[in-house]
Amino acid sequence: MDVRRRWILALLVFCAISVVGLGLRPMVVPDEPRYGIIPAEMVESGNWLALRMAGFVYYEKPPMGYWLTAASISALGENAFAIRLPSALASLVVALTAGWLTSRISGSREDGPLGFLVQATMLAPLILGTVALLDPPFAAFVGLSMAFLFAGCTSAGRARAGWLALAGVAAGFAFLTKGLLAFAIPGVSALMFLAWERRWRDMLVMPWIPLAAAAATVAPFAWMIHRAEPGFWEYFIVVEHFRRVSSPDGNQHPEPWWHFLAVFPIGAMLWTLTWPNAAKGLRGAVEWRTGVRFMLSWIVAPIALLSASSGKLPTYVLPMFAPVSVLVALGLRRGRESGVVRFDAAASVARWLLRIAAVAAFAIAVAGPRAFGIPTLWESGESVRFAWIGIALLAWAWADAWAWRAGDARTWLARSAVAPILLFVFIPFAYPSALLQASKHPWAHLERHRDRLRDAALLVTASAPAHAVCWATGRRDVVIAGHASEFDNELGIESEAPRRVEWSQVPARISAALPGGVSVVCSPATAEVLLREPGLAAPTDQETVGNLTFLHWR
Repeated sequence: MDVRRRWILALLVFCAISVVGLGLRPMVVPDEPRYGIIPAEMVESGNWLALRMAGFVYYEKPPMGYWLTAASISALGENAFAIRLPSALASLVVALTAGWLTSRISGSREDGPLGFLVQATMLAPLILGTVALLDPPFAAFVGLSMAFLFAGCTSAGRARAGWLALAGVAAGFAFLTKGLLAFAIPGVSALMFLAWERRWRDMLVMPWIPLAAAAATVAPFAWMIHRAEPGFWEYFIVVEHFRRVSSPDGNQHPEPWWHFLAVFPIGAMLWTLTWPNAAKGLRGAVEWRTGVRFMLSWIVAPIALLSASSGKLPTYVLPMFAPVSVLVALGLRRGRESGVVRFDAAASVARWLLRIAAVAAFAIAVAGPRAFGIPTLWESGESVRFAWIGIALLAWAWADAWAWRAGDARTWLARSAVAPILLFVFIPFAYPSALLQASKHPWAHLERHRDRLRDAALLVTASAPAHAVCWATGRRDVVIAGHASEFDNELGIESEAPRRVEWSQVPARISAALPGGVSVVCSPATAEVLLREPGLAAPTDQETVGNLTFLHWR
């Protein structure tokens, strides 16, 4: 198979596993509706510099990621596919970057599709690339910055200056997506690499071109944002950076120092299992030494930096999977060609485990999940889904055997990457919707109450379901009762104060709003306390579904 056909195959695989199913599973509260209502308000208002979440000022992140989603919403409407599409396209950019780096290091265009396929089929990029988050676009811009930086480090003259300038532009867009990590990740990676290569002069000279290009990229956007939102940069730099590093609160995810060392290998599955073989293949590859050092620096230095921070989320390491994909692709291809990677007892055991898992899936499909003590995962079609899992696992085992029969290393690796494709395609259908409580995907319940929620003169919600309520109803005037969480921006904006109240104040607000109609969405426990308040009339309608209670007065 020639390079062109391999690229076509790689792109078709990506579309099958990362694009086709984008709109099939329900949105998950709170992240996806949050990253939907902010750009939706930009589209509705026509002001793309106004950072608002349900009408509240929202300064936690710069607007670049929201602009991408707003563009998608403008083209495709307010739906799950539209708000997830930027993540999928960003993942495509990262996979293409991994392919380009693989080709550049090896010196062969034929290796490009291999790096692409490894990246596209790695667990964390695959899953996060189908979720509405800011991390995939950030990883895409950082990946481009690192790729251009590598090209600059391995070029000379005007070509070097051009590549370094492009690295700065990409880093600038990464900063406008998520902040200062856009400079920290390339910075510490480049310093480690140049020190490893003993290029001491370049450590002093090279940073200035990308820094100038980044500043020139960021400056006009930063000025426009400052003019529109004068308090944004102060809040974003002080609270979202220095406080997160020095003294994170519960919302800023404090974790132990080894957190990323545990989650990174999990995110790299199933290719994590191939790391020993890839290392064998890379051993002695003197012609790739510079590229391997750069990729290792890109992995080690940023993870060490992030581990020093108190606030951590697994998604922070997303930009570091691309260099792993490059090293895995190069190492496995070379190892297979040299004979150090071969079908052995471990590979045979893995294939038999797939077959055993397939038989178990078929048994569950025939006998029913409850016969094995498995809780209800889906509202319907459980047996059919388990049968599909069995078929996908058997297909994987067969494709693995097919891969090992390949006559050359590149075909073997490409087939190995594609082998689990049926299982990956099934991921949107495997989403365990019945297991999740109503507060995680309350869309059917919100749809049933949508008209009353839209028409109410006063709409009160707890902070947890507020994103979903705003997305489902299109309302941006909700009153947040109790702990306001991220709806409390610490800016003390006077006009927002009436929209953040304690639950003890809600009965008075309900009485004042009647007879215009009032709707309240909260937890069952909160509803029970609220309804015991003296002087509050009994609601006209009341329904509890899972962790949500809907109360209506009219």
